[in-house]
Amino acid sequence: MPWSQDVKATWLEEVIFLGTGTSSQVPAIHCITDKNSDCVTCTDAMKPGSKNRRFCTSAIVRGSKQGCPGTSSTILIDCGKSFYESALRYFPVYGLRNIDALLLTHAHADAMLGLDDLRSWTMNACIQTHVDVYLTRECMDTVQQTFPYLVDTSRATGGGDVGALRWHIIDPHTPFLAGPQQVPVQPLYVEHGYTHGGRVPFACLGFRIDSMSYISDCVRTSGCTHLCRRRSNSQHHIPETTMEKVVGSDLFILDGLKMNRHTSHFSIPQAITCTLDLCMRHAHRQLSPPSLTVLTDITHRLEHHSTESQIVTLLDGLAAWLHQQGWSATDAPSRWWTRIWDEQENELHERLQLTPLSSSLSIKHAHPLVPDMRVAYDGARVTFSRHV
Repeated sequence: MPWSQDVKATWLEEVIFLGTGTSSQVPAIHCITDKNSDCVTCTDAMKPGSKNRRFCTSAIVRGSKQGCPGTSSTILIDCGKSFYESALRYFPVYGLRNIDALLLTHAHADAMLGLDDLRSWTMNACIQTHVDVYLTRECMDTVQQTFPYLVDTSRATGGGDVGALRWHIIDPHTPFLAGPQQVPVQPLYVEHGYTHGGRVPFACLGFRIDSMSYISDCVRTSGCTHLCRRRSNSQHHIPETTMEKVVGSDLFILDGLKMNRHTSHFSIPQAITCTLDLCMRHAHRQLSPPSLTVLTDITHRLEHHSTESQIVTLLDGLAAWLHQQGWSATDAPSRWWTRIWDEQENELHERLQLTPLSSSLSIKHAHPLVPDMRVAYDGARVTFSRHV
């Protein structure tokens, strides 16, 4: 892990990225079977150890009560199509075995289609007797249609060997306790595109655990119906009540699908705007900015190293401009970044860059209103400094 930030927490010990890609994963089959493909990302993803190889987005969160041996918990966020393969790859590497709780963000294949594979943990209690699964009623309805035998084991066929799962219905706005150690979890309600023919927003969850906020699939279009949701001028955002719950996070893991706008995901420019807004909220409350923001759920065509380089260069430029203006964390105007950076222009050209007037900025000095943002990759690990 190349990130050296001092990320602070009281319960958290580490976050491990099991997957950082879309439902289609990376590489894309249509790229690697096309002799004329110019997709650098997919070509590189075929190489062993490539940071461009991306399973479906998923993460492991581990922590314990300080000074209390035997209170460690391993929490899995999402269990999609590639879960078992990513578990085979990363569970042995990081000493993972038990799954104390599974949190489902939403009922799409990339988040829940690996539920059947949990039998490998519970058959004959080979690792554990059961897995506790936390999900909304809407998500449960889809699970029940997709895996009826996991909800009602009397409907199992064949040999009848199915996973032992205990289902816990949660409210998308109410905190709950997860797993045997009763770890406090705050759901983070967001919207992830539309359902019912584009007429109804599709509800999705992120989760806040201790000082980490995790929102892997999100977009909410202000005042927009299904007739206009694809317009380039629609404003995507996280609900205000949810952003207030994110305030105070020291690690912010956020959806950043690609450079240009998408119907059901944040673009990278939108993720940058969201994180700049979070830094402003922290400043107004005299809080330190998040130590680290990490983008996940990334499609092909975005090469890991070049994308991260663009992000770092852009944010360095924003920080330099703030210093040039002489603005501290408390006296910068609201949405100050719009004076030097055009989110939609960057989406249109699919490249991160400041306005031409600011191209000569070269000062490299951190500023509390500008986040440290990186691009996640499969197998990446963030560790925490424990604070009482």
